[in-house]
Amino acid sequence: MHRPIKIISGGQSGADIGGLVGAKRVGITTGGYAPRGYKTEAGPQSEVLKQFGLVEHSSTNYKHRTKQNVISSDATLIVATDQMSDGTQLTIKYCKELNKPFLVIDPAKDSHELIREFLDNHTPMILNIAGNRESKSKGIASKTAAIIQAVLSRTNDQE
Repeated sequence: MHRPIKIISGGQSGADIGGLVGAKRVGITTGGYAPRGYKTEAGPQSEVLKQFGLVEHSSTNYKHRTKQNVISSDATLIVATDQMSDGTQLTIKYCKELNKPFLVIDPAKDSHELIREFLDNHTPMILNIAGNRESKSKGIASKTAAIIQAVLSRTNDQE
């Protein structure tokens, strides 16, 4: 199974931070762009986000860091219980505009094989993780971390 060498996100509470936590657990380098001031719905999180290698975007607007993370990655995995949320729709829009592959999954469903197929088909070296924020989908951070850990754990390599 293809395994990205880096996972990035925008650092928002929820799927973004869950993707970074899951990546760290399996030894994958993390990074990405956060809004200026390391802004999240929980307030500035500079210390936490810097630990994951995130850097500040020049803008405080979430949409600018969202686009930069799509630009900086080879593919995007969107983890969302509400696939119609503004942030999820914006990420999909940027992926389409920039001709970047993306996969939207519901964390309540077993999507491990679907994600593995997506990674094998597109072989991203840098994978962007996006999706719902924690206030929109309670528990999505821990669910996303568990999904990333399960899918990208070296014990799943079949080489």
